[in-house]
Amino acid sequence: MRPLSHHGKPKSRHRQDRRQDKPQIEFSLCPICGKAVRDLKSAITHRESGQPAHFDCILKALRSDNAVQQHEKICYLGKGSFGIVQFRENSGRSSFFIRKRIQYEETEPAPEWRKKPTTNT
Repeated sequence: MRPLSHHGKPKSRHRQDRRQDKPQIEFSLCPICGKAVRDLKSAITHRESGQPAHFDCILKALRSDNAVQQHEKICYLGKGSFGIVQFRENSGRSSFFIRKRIQYEETEPAPEWRKKPTTNT
């Protein structure tokens, strides 16, 4: 006998069947924090292990390894590159200057984990 809903009617099996049909996805573990990397699109290749790591974990590690002065931030510049960026005010206009470029991730050749098709969005 099926369990009853709060209306006293038998519960639909549709929702239960749908959960059982989903394939189990194995996520890589971030080499920095040890938690699952669920979004590979925003992951960065960890330098030492070559495994996907959370973008925020890499950013936090770069902050601890690089001295950032007042009016500076570490920003992602693209293609695996970060930079220590100075922000300046000149005559009421804001500008910035990349004080140091940090090439963190090698983009060629692409790591194996980037080549695999992903089912997570």
